[in-house]
Amino acid sequence: FPYGSPSAGLQPGHIDYLTVSQALSDFAIFISYLKTDSPFSKNAQNSPVICFGGSYGGNLALWMRTKFPNLVAGSIVSSAPPQKKLLRSSNVFNRIVTEVYANVSSKCPVIVRAAFNELMDKAKTVNGRQEVSQLLGICTPLPSEDSANDVYNWLYNGLETMVQYGYPYPTSFYNPVPGYPFKIACEAMLNSLDTTPLGALKSAIDVYYNWTGEGGQCYSLFSNKDTIHRLKSFGSLKDDPTDVAWNYQTCTEVYQPIPADGITDMFLPYTPNATQIFAVCNATFGVVPRPDWEEMTFWGAHIETASNLFLTNGQLDPWRGGGIVQCDRCDDSVIIRVLEGAAHHLDLRASNPLDPQSVRLVREEEKGAITKWITDWNNLSK
Repeated sequence: FPYGSPSAGLQPGHIDYLTVSQALSDFAIFISYLKTDSPFSKNAQNSPVICFGGSYGGNLALWMRTKFPNLVAGSIVSSAPPQKKLLRSSNVFNRIVTEVYANVSSKCPVIVRAAFNELMDKAKTVNGRQEVSQLLGICTPLPSEDSANDVYNWLYNGLETMVQYGYPYPTSFYNPVPGYPFKIACEAMLNSLDTTPLGALKSAIDVYYNWTGEGGQCYSLFSNKDTIHRLKSFGSLKDDPTDVAWNYQTCTEVYQPIPADGITDMFLPYTPNATQIFAVCNATFGVVPRPDWEEMTFWGAHIETASNLFLTNGQLDPWRGGGIVQCDRCDDSVIIRVLEGAAHHLDLRASNPLDPQSVRLVREEEKGAITKWITDWNNLSK
């Protein structure tokens, strides 16, 4: 963080510099420094620069090449979602999550939908809220009907994250989970049909929150103030600095609220309330989102005049819904691949024997593209 510490960097007047344009300019200045004024400049003056990025970093890698082709020879762009309008205007993100579970078994989204309806119905009464806690293994009864929304967000987070980071091998990206955790979770629900849908969903959510026992005998969702605060909080300077920084960005340029319809996806219907979101952003940070700024400034999917880009999206990754998955008028130097069996920026992670064939092959393609970009750059520098 700049200004010496996270708390200083996130203060009003300082956090204002947390923008896409500033980030790109910082990289450009760093590249120039590295080549001209750094201890390495003697050997780096004519060296080609390749950018790599995944997710938001993928957007930055894409835009570094399009904005600074004089500095960057090419970019590997993994799981970048530059088409925010698609994410905001449809339920494509949640539809992909649902499709991943449905591809394991068509019964799993049905169970999840029924479980969410059961949650909201039972939360209307004291006895029902106690039953919800028992079915989900929550240590204390839900304190109110409104607290069902906190439980829903907690469940949603687990189901969605098991898909987004559904790598083929065990990971501890957020929580310890097995390989392809969404598959294990779906199968766990199918093996728990002797209980209610909410009880079956508990078997799935245990895969994310308690795979190695880290969740304990029960989930302290309401007895642990820190846990419930994380479910409710937005932008408090007492929170994790990375979360605060990201919340600020979603309140300015990276505006991407995700709808759900409950029909073609398995979640409760949700239409983001822009007025409410803008008010929260203004109250928290003194700013409001600029929904169309990114696509207006950085072309969105219209990269036809770009060159030396390699864009990948995982077939399992819900962010694929905002990615660039084809470009009919791009030249041969722009390569686009959708990777079967791959989750969020899997091709940029370290190689693993369990990587799907699609990822192994695309890494070889990426190396070939990088080699060509370097050769072309060196030829231009002669």
